[in-house]
Amino acid sequence: MASVGTQYEAACEAVGRLIREAGRKAILRSELVSHAPAHACDRALRHFCESGELTRVGQGIYGIGAAKVFEIVPEVMPKLGYRILPGEPVRGYSQKAGGAVWRLDRPCRRLIRKRGVQAMFETPNGRPVASRQQGSAMESMQEPPARSEIDAHFHTFERCHSPARAEKDLIVRRALVAMERFRSERATLAIEGGTALVAYHRLTTRFSEDLDIRLIPNQSVRQLPETERIEALKEIGQEFKEHIHAEMPFLQPTRKGRIRKDALLQALIYNYQSSVPDEEVVAGLKFEVVHIPLMMPIVEQAGLAGERFGSIHPVEIASGKWQALTTRLPRNADSYPDLVRHVHDLAALRPALIVLAPETARETMLQGETTHESVAAVLEELARPVWREHYESYMRRMGVLPVTDWPNSHPTWDTVLANFTALAGELGLTPTAGARR
Repeated sequence: MASVGTQYEAACEAVGRLIREAGRKAILRSELVSHAPAHACDRALRHFCESGELTRVGQGIYGIGAAKVFEIVPEVMPKLGYRILPGEPVRGYSQKAGGAVWRLDRPCRRLIRKRGVQAMFETPNGRPVASRQQGSAMESMQEPPARSEIDAHFHTFERCHSPARAEKDLIVRRALVAMERFRSERATLAIEGGTALVAYHRLTTRFSEDLDIRLIPNQSVRQLPETERIEALKEIGQEFKEHIHAEMPFLQPTRKGRIRKDALLQALIYNYQSSVPDEEVVAGLKFEVVHIPLMMPIVEQAGLAGERFGSIHPVEIASGKWQALTTRLPRNADSYPDLVRHVHDLAALRPALIVLAPETARETMLQGETTHESVAAVLEELARPVWREHYESYMRRMGVLPVTDWPNSHPTWDTVLANFTALAGELGLTPTAGARR
């Protein structure tokens, strides 16, 4: 079996050959999978996108160099099984209108777009066909959720305490799609934290308030001198800020966010005008873009926009949650009641962490201030009755199901605490378990 490096090289070579073909304007991902495994092809395509030789213009479609949409469409549509009918394949072309209109032999809901120019498709009888993004969350991302959409989303959940929570969840989902669509030649983004566990790994079930994002610079940025590297990280953060503004103009930037001098943290905080205000739901959204070296490889999951998207490994996310508990909980417990979310998530992660790699998980968890003694202090603090109240209050606001002992419910505090304590012991994080080892 070929090594991962050899597979990647084969994929890069195949991409290079296609790019050099005379007259070619685009590459389909499906054209590469016969040359190398899918993961190697995806990695190669990302590399060429970062270098600027390719631009992703649709699902599995990549434009070459400066190729325009009206040059890409007639090349790729026949390869995708569509026939372009004679007549006027290009009309109404303008930046504002979004591109050219093409009449096909059957309905097509694909999205092909580059730098704001989008191909529009018609059926044989001339009726327009909305792309998958039009008429869905992706197209309506430019606008805040409509009241009808909020009401429908509210009724989706058995335990969604208010329409304002449903509204915020819809906005978080729009923000995730916008994040997935961000492109930089100098870095990639990966989702982490509770949002990653809910939306990408699907290991927990609760609402998520904010977006925790890992900024992963490419090799050229990592090799820069410190001052230049910091400046590059800040510039990437600014590019992301501008991207979010373009994708979600209804978000109102605030001055509450901050950028650390070393650019390891860039917090962007936005407000929005809620159509269903609720004093228990903050009408705002926070993006925390953090640059921390990866401890484990990124895991690619199905993104909300339909493409594969990178997320931080669950073990590494769990490590961050242990760090948050051990550094804050014993010292400032009464100031951070919502830290109970980490207890909830870690308890839910218990089966996955034990099955995935207990030894790797143990080594990853025991980092920084997460020591046997600090974990014991956390367990002692969580034994206080007040944490039952914190948990029930948190799940009332953030749960999508009731808290009961019945199936299809959120577990009770007793169950959560028992699983959390068992996880600490199974991973060897408690003093007793550490001594046994």
